[in-house]
Amino acid sequence: MKRPGGSKAAVISIILVAVIIFIGLYYAWSTVTSIFLPVSDAKNAKTVSITVKPGETTADIAEKLEKNGIIKNAFAFRLWSRVRGLDGKLQAGVYNKLNSSMTIDKIIDEFMNAQPDATQVLVKEGYRLEEIANAVAQSSPVLVNFKKDEFLKYAHNIKSFPDYGKYPLLKQISQQSDSMEGFLFPAIYEIPVDADARVVIQRMITKTTEVVQENKLEALAKQHQMSLYDLVTLASVVERETGKVEEDRPNIASVYWNRLYKVNPEIGKLLQADPTVQYARDNQEKPAKYWTPLQDSGGNVYPDSPYNTYTQAGLPPTPICSPGLASLKAVAERPDTDYYYFFADKTGKSHFAKTHAEFTQLMAQYGVSGA
Repeated sequence: MKRPGGSKAAVISIILVAVIIFIGLYYAWSTVTSIFLPVSDAKNAKTVSITVKPGETTADIAEKLEKNGIIKNAFAFRLWSRVRGLDGKLQAGVYNKLNSSMTIDKIIDEFMNAQPDATQVLVKEGYRLEEIANAVAQSSPVLVNFKKDEFLKYAHNIKSFPDYGKYPLLKQISQQSDSMEGFLFPAIYEIPVDADARVVIQRMITKTTEVVQENKLEALAKQHQMSLYDLVTLASVVERETGKVEEDRPNIASVYWNRLYKVNPEIGKLLQADPTVQYARDNQEKPAKYWTPLQDSGGNVYPDSPYNTYTQAGLPPTPICSPGLASLKAVAERPDTDYYYFFADKTGKSHFAKTHAEFTQLMAQYGVSGA
């Protein structure tokens, strides 16, 4: 015998289950669709710059976008990017037009179809002008308007640079040299994709000027009766001489400072720095790779060159590379020592000596050969 309320209760149960399922599906659908929608409307949108480095994946970019508040959900971006095949079409570069009012689909369109707005160029500490030119020329994406020969023409002949008169620093350099060597500061530069050599040098000279002013380098140089130019020149030697151990840099600076300004009769004012001779050699031989070790003692390699500090006393006539801030400060704030000699052992650690006899003894102790 059937109970009168049984069928009614079953119907109600079915309806309740259906309602719960519907609510669940609706909530899931709303959640899924909402994470694909823009973070904000156009009125309240924020625009950010996103850099895509060579080799980065959509997962890397998704994290950057979510962290910067451009998308709601990194997983959703990765999922839809995979559907649309973004990984195979992602171009390295800097994208400056992404904003929080864009949908995920629109952002993917921007990465797939738009040319990056800029490229990042790394100028490393210790680069000479030719290496800087190569770094810019080999950027990705390529700067189609950049001509390496034009860059080097300006860099090696300051007064040929169209904006020479706009930069007091260039006028100051030109009083001692025709070259910008040492004064294109090592840094990561964001360069517009349509930039030519003129724009690239503008960016670099502006950066150098900022570094000089912010760190009061000219004032520090004057405290030591040096010109800014001489400070940069000495710092360029320190930059190329400093090996793997960063802590050695100040003492290396003190060695060369002492040779220049606390002259020891044993050595005179000879810096005897291999990198200056490498610079002299590479100026003459135009190698495919710069700064390779000398194959002979320094005094025998282009001995008549003004850059050979084994045969020519004092500073080389120009900087030999672009020194970083650490080397500039090492010279400006060098420790007061009586060191006149140093060498690096097999681990890269430098050892310092006050006399040539002590220097020779230390080299023997560490199994290092040399003069």
